[in-house]
Amino acid sequence: MKIKLWVSGVSIALLGLVLAGCGSQKSSQQKTLNVTASQAMATADPDKADDIVSQAAIAQFMEGLYTTNQKGKVVPAIAKKVVKPTNDGKTYTFNLRHNAKWSNGKKVTAADFVYSLQRQVDPNTKSQEVGHVAEIKNATAITAGKKAVKTLGVKALGKYKLQITLKQRVPYFNYRLATEIYPLNKTFTEKYGNKYGTSAKKTLSNGPYVLKGWTGTNDTWKYEKNPYYYGHKQVKIKNVKVQTVKNNSTAENLFQSDQVQVTQITGTQVSEAQRGSLKSQLKITKLNQLYFMLWNQKRSALQNTDLRRAVSYALNRQGLQYRHG
Repeated sequence: MKIKLWVSGVSIALLGLVLAGCGSQKSSQQKTLNVTASQAMATADPDKADDIVSQAAIAQFMEGLYTTNQKGKVVPAIAKKVVKPTNDGKTYTFNLRHNAKWSNGKKVTAADFVYSLQRQVDPNTKSQEVGHVAEIKNATAITAGKKAVKTLGVKALGKYKLQITLKQRVPYFNYRLATEIYPLNKTFTEKYGNKYGTSAKKTLSNGPYVLKGWTGTNDTWKYEKNPYYYGHKQVKIKNVKVQTVKNNSTAENLFQSDQVQVTQITGTQVSEAQRGSLKSQLKITKLNQLYFMLWNQKRSALQNTDLRRAVSYALNRQGLQYRHG
C-alpha cells in the first residue's frame, strides 16, 4: 500500500520518497515512518479542507470511489472498477465493494457518498471547496440557495450501488473521484455537527490509516494502521508520525540525521542535493499548479492589452518552475 503525500508547488523534491521506499525489503518491515509537513493541519473534514496539508492528511485516512496508484493512474478503491460513463459521458453508475468499512466497523455504503456530497453543497455547511463537486448536476444552484439539497445529481440505487449525474461531460472527473470526493458516515458526522473533523477523536476513517493524536491545534499527529480497512494486509507500515517543519533547511537537517525518513526541499536546495551526498535519495516529482497575475486596470497603463501581453511573454517560465522546486 502506498502512502500519498501531496504537497504544493510546480515542482517538488522529496527526500526518501515513500513510493520508492515501500518496494524495498527494509521499508516493507518498517514499523514507524517519520515524515514532515510544511504547515499544521487546518481540518480533517474532507468537505471543508481547502489547504494542501489538510488534503494530504485526509488522503491518508480516507478513501473514495477511486484512488491513484504509484504511477498516478486512477484505479478502483471503494468502487469495484473504473466505470465508463453513459448518457453522453454525464452519468456514472458504481457498484461498491461489500467489504469496505469505517474504522468503527460499520459498512461503507452508497448512502455515505450521497450524504457527504449533499452536505458539501448545502449552504449551511459553508464549504470552501464546493468547486470539487461543481460539475455535479444542480450543485451550483443548491450552493446558491436556488434549489433544494435533495435535487443534487447523486443517489443511492441500492446499499452498494451509487449513481452520479453531471451537468455536462467532464473529462477529468475520474481524478476528482480519486482525490477530492470522499464518503462520510451520517450518524458519526451529525453527532459532532460543525465540530466534525476538528480533532482526531471527532473524525472517522475508512482508508488505510486512522488519524491519531491531533487535537485540532497541535503541530504533530500520527496515522495508525486501520484494522478495518479492506486492504489492511497490504499496508506494511503500521505507524506514520508527522511533525510540522516550516523551514526547509531544518527539514533537510532532520532527514540527514535520520530523524525523519520523508521530507521536502525546494529552490537552491534541490540543485545542491543533486550534487551532494543526498543525490541517491532525491526524487523530483512535478505537480501541476496554476499561477495567475491580477492586473489593476484602474491604472491607465495597465489597460493596455499589448503591455500585459508583453509582460507575459517576458516571463521565464522554466526559471520560475525551477525556482519553486
